[in-house]
Amino acid sequence: MRVLQRPQNAGERVVALGMFDGVHRGHRALLLTARKLADELGVPLRVCTFNRHPLEILRPENPPVMLSTIPEKAAQLFSAGVDETELIPFDQSIADLEPAEFLERMRSMITVRGIVAGWNYTFGRNGSGNAELLREDGEKHGYRVIIVPPMTLEDGTVISSSLVRGFLLEGNTEKAAELLGYTYSLTGTVAQGKHQGHKLGFPTANIEPWKRKALPKYGVYTGMLETETEMLPAVVNIGTQPTIPSGKVTVEAHILTESQELYGQKVRLSLLKMLRPEKRFDSVEELMRQIEQDREEALRLFHMA
Repeated sequence: MRVLQRPQNAGERVVALGMFDGVHRGHRALLLTARKLADELGVPLRVCTFNRHPLEILRPENPPVMLSTIPEKAAQLFSAGVDETELIPFDQSIADLEPAEFLERMRSMITVRGIVAGWNYTFGRNGSGNAELLREDGEKHGYRVIIVPPMTLEDGTVISSSLVRGFLLEGNTEKAAELLGYTYSLTGTVAQGKHQGHKLGFPTANIEPWKRKALPKYGVYTGMLETETEMLPAVVNIGTQPTIPSGKVTVEAHILTESQELYGQKVRLSLLKMLRPEKRFDSVEELMRQIEQDREEALRLFHMA
């Protein structure tokens, strides 16, 4: 799949519009519809999205954290059948475009054969563009428009990126995975830490994810650490280490099996199940006993005990 940051004029395309943060099950239903339309028309499928969340510009004091980095999103879109992704640099000039100008900009780049968007998709200045305007533009310029209804859970709850973030904040990585359609993960490079885990008898890999990436509720999780060559079961601690403060939020994985040296390697850490929330212990000895209990519980969950 091609990722376009400075797109050139191209030919006919079906376009899927959206932020697609996390590329959750609702997004994938939309992309499946777009893929079918592109195949029907015999043209490539392009996703038009932004290189950052619009609220980073429009509400810089409190923008949302993200479920996927750009490389993660690109890989997820490719797996969903997308041929190319255009990353529109979102700045104030893009934010100020009227809806008609936004669509005109898109049509100047490609010959639009179809547009597929979600039921709640808005665009243009103050989000004033909507499904009705898309349909009107499609009739005027001769392309098909499909508005995809929301995907819901059995109880009627609409699947959304915001809902996934909410479950992560609760530490419910299992529910987040249900909505995403895959296990939520953090990617980053294994860095040198303060070796506190090693001093306590539980060496850990210190992982530095993207600073804008959504972290779950601080606590201890089971996880799988993936390198280029291995999948390693792990106990993962995410938080501020209140018993022995490090002065920052850390992500540390204690590998439950023998493993190679990981420093400097780029890894993916999939978060499976929360074992307990973060807690400050009265002594290092009490902390060590709890870490051993966490390790034993993880071994049982992995059927390794």
